[in-house]
Amino acid sequence: MEGGEAVTVLESVAHTMADTSTLQKYIRCLVPLLLDDGGGGDAGSTLESVLEEKASVEQLRRFISEPQVSTLLLERSSGKEDVTDEGDDKEAASYNITTDIHYGVKSTSLVFIKRAAIIDADKQIASQLRVMTLSEDCPYETLHAYIASAVSPFFKSYIKASGKAERDGDKMAPSVEKKIAELEMGLLHLQQNIEIPEISLPMHPTITNLIRHCAERGAKATVADFGERAEDATYLNQLQSGVNRWIREIQKVTKLDRDPASGTALQEISFWLNLERALHRIQERRESPEVLLTLEVLKSGKRFHATVSFDSDTGLKQALETVNDYNLLMKDFPLNDLLSATELDRIRQALLAIFSHLRKIRNTKYPIQRALRLVEAISRDLSTQLLKVLGTRKLMHVSYEEFEKVMAQCFDVFQSWDDEYEKLQVLLRDIVKRKRDESMKMIWRINPAHKKLQSRLEQMRKFRRQHEQLRAVIVRVLRPQVLIQIFFNCSSSFFSHVNCHVLPPSVL
Repeated sequence: MEGGEAVTVLESVAHTMADTSTLQKYIRCLVPLLLDDGGGGDAGSTLESVLEEKASVEQLRRFISEPQVSTLLLERSSGKEDVTDEGDDKEAASYNITTDIHYGVKSTSLVFIKRAAIIDADKQIASQLRVMTLSEDCPYETLHAYIASAVSPFFKSYIKASGKAERDGDKMAPSVEKKIAELEMGLLHLQQNIEIPEISLPMHPTITNLIRHCAERGAKATVADFGERAEDATYLNQLQSGVNRWIREIQKVTKLDRDPASGTALQEISFWLNLERALHRIQERRESPEVLLTLEVLKSGKRFHATVSFDSDTGLKQALETVNDYNLLMKDFPLNDLLSATELDRIRQALLAIFSHLRKIRNTKYPIQRALRLVEAISRDLSTQLLKVLGTRKLMHVSYEEFEKVMAQCFDVFQSWDDEYEKLQVLLRDIVKRKRDESMKMIWRINPAHKKLQSRLEQMRKFRRQHEQLRAVIVRVLRPQVLIQIFFNCSSSFFSHVNCHVLPPSVL
């Protein structure tokens, strides 16, 4: 009896599960819309054949019925195939269905996430799934876009609407909000990271073999171990050619630079920190037994041009001195506090920390002109962060008291910038005077990006103050019967401004 009841229960569960054909139909509808396939031609037939494959049907079945399988990936890979009739190329699409979420090169994907343990046949399948797209772009860019543009605003909106942020005892919500901001910042770091090219210093096989054989005997390889080959012109030419290639490879890094006027402050900081690490790796290779022995052999063969000028031609020593000097300023730069700030007061505190750190420039040779471009980049970051924080508030909808409170905090930030930049400017002028650099006279004009936002907020503040003054006068002077009609007219005028783009992207 008990066994029969168990069979009945299993049959009941099986009957409530959706059929694979239902999921196949849903996928056929979504792919042309979200993966831009057009829904016909070779792409449509390729998708159809993949959906009907035995392995794909099994993956769909597992996704529908197995509670531990919560995701399904439909991957579309594209390539080029030749069309022999006309000699043109056309895009060939191929599909893959799997429950394993992974990154694919030159592929776009649809990810289906179940909302419950199984997919129920009695419910609309669209209501039981969450769908997202993963593109062939840089994963950091894709993930940052999801977090910054959807996850973070959605979470903040819910916290505000539910009132969790206003409960004194509820510390979890603000903590999670901070963690989301840190994740967003971390992805931005990875996205804006300046990659330094990896270089290759190929060694001559005879050098590496000799060093290995000597090491096995517990001896150190010397020029004498080469015998007559150390004087062979052909062999020396091969070694010298290899050294010349090393120089060109090393110069790819030592001559590397970036325009400080472009990008973000984080990119400038990351560039110098990454460059220092890359140069130290090259320096380690420079001191390796293979390189040292190669240069000794060339020196004994009187190839002085290749040996004496090696370090000066690569510029390695000078580049190391430069990055070690500049990174006194770049190391421990407190930019993260600004990029992760979720409140206006934290933005102000982060600015104070940044300008305090910038005073370290007095101990470096970091160019003044470059420092000013760095300040401009910080201003761009400040403007972006202010817009993020203000974007969560409907400034034209909140009460006038709340609006004034927010404006006071904003202008505290702007005033802190002005005060701190003035102090920094005095310091930079003193540095120029000490160096007696006549070419640095006309460099002090910078173009802070946040000034456009400041001007926009000043206009909003003026408008709301005038509106509030008008409202106060009307309330004080007019009769109650007249007030209703006037308030109706004033409200119509006011809300025509409310619905405009208060903080448009053009302020950036």
